Amino acid sequence: MQTSKLYELSKYALLPLAATFLVGVDYFTKDTWIDTGVPYFESFVSFLIIVTLERLYRYRHAVSQKHMIWRDMASTMVQAFMVGSVFALVLYPVLHFLPETFLGRRLLFGLSNQLGPLWLQIPIVMILQSLWHYWMHRFEHTNEFLWKLHGYHHSVTHLQVSNVLVSNPFEWGLRNTMGPLLIAIIGFNPVAIVFANAVIKVGGGFGGHCGADVEGGWLNYIWMTPQVHRWHHTTEFPDDPKWRYGCNFGVEFSFWDILFGTYLFPKDENGKVLAPPAIGHPSGYPDEPNYLKILLMARAFPTMDRFVDRICAPFNKKTEGNRGLPVAAE
Repeated sequence: MQTSKLYELSKYALLPLAATFLVGVDYFTKDTWIDTGVPYFESFVSFLIIVTLERLYRYRHAVSQKHMIWRDMASTMVQAFMVGSVFALVLYPVLHFLPETFLGRRLLFGLSNQLGPLWLQIPIVMILQSLWHYWMHRFEHTNEFLWKLHGYHHSVTHLQVSNVLVSNPFEWGLRNTMGPLLIAIIGFNPVAIVFANAVIKVGGGFGGHCGADVEGGWLNYIWMTPQVHRWHHTTEFPDDPKWRYGCNFGVEFSFWDILFGTYLFPKDENGKVLAPPAIGHPSGYPDEPNYLKILLMARAFPTMDRFVDRICAPFNKKTEGNRGLPVAAE
């Protein structure tokens, strides 16, 4: 009985401990050989921690995503190693040189030491970046074209860290790359940016997509914990126009949803947090296993959907044949 009680209590400590550990990793590895020689070291550590939690604290409503592993890996590689670089290459000259050329940098931007002490810049960066994420994420739910692209992310049937980056690169870049680019151009101290990102990492995409059965407690009203973010991915919303486009749009923090009236976090009569009835696309689209369709925006452009089906047809037939399944007729 005592062991069971300790196990349940430990669920409340997991997210704060993980966040503290990741802040320490980011701080003590900055400008070391690990930081310069091992790309995305902090992200790798985050993945490792959360995968471990997912194995130790299995979510009772989990739906297997093993058959989507190659889709998840392809999307993660593209988002992690390509999207940020491409967006920076295309947008940085526009965001940086045009204002500087025509308006003068001093009219809009300041140097790092002109933006306040480091301890003040860190919370400012956190607020600005998370506010950008909230409104861009909310816009992706209300804009018809962007929702077709963002909807791929909502087709997953179980939240876990391996599918946190399953998205179309264009809409993912708008939400996750544009904001940091603007913040960097404004002139905030790079240390403040790194430290702020470390603090919000667990409460952001990685933490929200943690597939472990963890309890957020009071953090549910600050961070976008797994318990809160699962309701963002629910297949069913209350029958109220207020929830027409969804809920819980914050990426790192849930307090933006509380502030702007988009926070949904149901509890039963005993105050116990309720789990959503199911996770998936609210319009019933199935989870897309073919990353090419996600990459080429097949839902927005039906021609691309047919194109991918044609080029993948031989592979699909061969795979079905190898499995002993009926091969589709010509």
